[in-house]
Amino acid sequence: MKNRIAADALWNDEERRQWMSVLAEAETDDLEALWDRLQDKPSYTVLHGPETGLIMVQARIGTMSGLFYLGEATVTKCFVTFDGQGIGAAFILGRRPRHAEIAAVLDAMLQDPSKRGHLMASIIRPLDSRRQEAERLEAARAASTRVEFFTMVRGE
Repeated sequence: MKNRIAADALWNDEERRQWMSVLAEAETDDLEALWDRLQDKPSYTVLHGPETGLIMVQARIGTMSGLFYLGEATVTKCFVTFDGQGIGAAFILGRRPRHAEIAAVLDAMLQDPSKRGHLMASIIRPLDSRRQEAERLEAARAASTRVEFFTMVRGE
């Protein structure tokens, strides 16, 4: 396949994994709103995609069991480049081609150290804050339905 990209080259940096996690888990509307506010959008070339396909999801029960196939999940992927520098990649759960394209462009931009600080402050941190707030609200909602079970000991 032309434009084949080695997985090791894409995911070898912990900082990159963190920003890609934030981009992948963001709400599409939030991501698009922050993207629209971005001043210096680069012109970019789509290398591949965005296209939607299926992946097999593996799972494990406990720590000692082997992996088994849980089922399939829909994933949208996209690869872009801008100014001939770096390749941005995104794999987004679900059918969200625009989300995947924006995330791939941001990934390519974030690889440029001169752009990283501004993008982290204007896009990644706000998205991460929204994600953490949503997780906190969901945890509070789940805690409100918690049932406490206890055992009474008889006096015999």
